[in-house]
Amino acid sequence: MRWIALLLLLGAVSGCHTMRFEVSDEPHGEVVFERKSFYLFGLTPTREVDVAVRCPAGVAAIREQTTFVDGFLDVITLGIWNPRSTWYYCLEEGAQP
Repeated sequence: MRWIALLLLLGAVSGCHTMRFEVSDEPHGEVVFERKSFYLFGLTPTREVDVAVRCPAGVAAIREQTTFVDGFLDVITLGIWNPRSTWYYCLEEGAQP
């Protein structure tokens, strides 16, 4: 049983990842955070994302990450629920994207 628990823990820790998309060289202002839900090992999203709603002046960068907590929740639900954390780095008003 200890080996199984250890393997599950190592799988959860090693499954963390980060993706960052740079869209503009302009400095960012507000940072908007949200946690999105996916199902069935991350294959099924629960909604579409409209970045213009979160950042009306445009977006400088987007970072999506599977944090330790996200990975842990994925493991304990056996891959049924796969949350991901996302940060939107919004442009300041008047900045050019």
